[in-house]
Amino acid sequence: MSLLRNTAETLRRLGPGNHILFLTTLTLQSGSVVLPFLAAYLVNEHRYATGTVGLVVACYGVGALMADLSSGPLLRHVPARKLMTAGLAGNAIAVTALPYLRSPALLALAVVVWGFCYEIFMPASYLETVRLSPPRDLKIAFSFNRLAINLGMGAGPLVGAVLFPRWPIALFVLNALAAAAAGLYLATRGATRVEPQPDGKQPDVPESRAATQTAARAGGDRRIWAVLLLSVPIHYAYALPLTFVSVYVPRDLHLPDMWVGLVFAVSAGSIVLFEIPLNTAMRDVGSVPALTMGYALAASGFALMGAVRSGPALLLATLVWTLAEMVVFPELTRCVSLVSSPATASRNMGMYAAVMNAGLMAAPQLALAVTAHAGPASPWYLAGAAIAVPLPVLLLLCGRRLAPARRPDGERPPRRDGETRVRTGG
Repeated sequence: MSLLRNTAETLRRLGPGNHILFLTTLTLQSGSVVLPFLAAYLVNEHRYATGTVGLVVACYGVGALMADLSSGPLLRHVPARKLMTAGLAGNAIAVTALPYLRSPALLALAVVVWGFCYEIFMPASYLETVRLSPPRDLKIAFSFNRLAINLGMGAGPLVGAVLFPRWPIALFVLNALAAAAAGLYLATRGATRVEPQPDGKQPDVPESRAATQTAARAGGDRRIWAVLLLSVPIHYAYALPLTFVSVYVPRDLHLPDMWVGLVFAVSAGSIVLFEIPLNTAMRDVGSVPALTMGYALAASGFALMGAVRSGPALLLATLVWTLAEMVVFPELTRCVSLVSSPATASRNMGMYAAVMNAGLMAAPQLALAVTAHAGPASPWYLAGAAIAVPLPVLLLLCGRRLAPARRPDGERPPRRDGETRVRTGG
């Protein structure tokens, strides 16, 4: 009960800005029902060949990657809230247009725009979370944001599965209305004042191009590349459950499809129930201990996914890598914010989102290719090895780079509560 009270108090302390962002994200994600059924819709309409449908759906990932890579320059000139609102409006318009387009080229272009508008919301929301959150509670704020995403992603496909067989056009209407409602809510809530920090200063926000250049000279680029390198195997591994488990469980384990649903239910339910309390309890744990524990659990969980053969054992492995997910993802996002100077925060958040999307795009192709040569369980073993093998070396080489970035004036910012200065060596 004490943990639950502490969690509730922490969420209250995050302030109204994070609460507004939570409801905006939840509304958007709950209504994002088109993408899981887009390929089936286009095939059922008998408009296009299967190859054309595959290319059109792939254009969504192209647009999302473009958004991640361009979010840094955009966020240096456009406030995060305005960029999120514009992205939500573009999302609603693009989804509304999709059912009425007949030309494959126009359809592909609209899907690229849709992917761009959807994904531009994410790095902007990361930056807004940093701006709105007390430094000591930043990890919890990212967990709060992930809670909105997971709740929405659990509800959206379920609603879509009910509507699609009866009235497929309703998915486009619902998706557009959800994006428009989220944008309207965000736009009408007004700018949220950020409470002063304990030292009386406001949180850092992106500044001028000159500051960007100064920060780069201070070594910020080396630190962010270290964190991004550390995150690459994690993003590949956690794309596997989303893209590969639905094939692996019935085809290779010969288990009923029910177990696929149970894997997702156990993972999503655990995150909803335990991620915020867990990160509240670990609020003062430093980056390297948290990542070491999380990566060890993740490597074990994904190796177990390849080793198990029964349904209950599959769910046990799912619990292990889900526990790791609850630790690693908020901590990695927090690390990106800590190694970023005021001038590079927007760019770095965009690059982190790009690595995440690249893992999602590459995982199914890599998994199928590895399976053909090394057996059905090999993608899980590869994921576990990719996380475990480089971990000690990466932590040793990149330890100092997980410390906070220097300010544009060349001085290191004051040490924050809950922030552990990382050392290499003994």
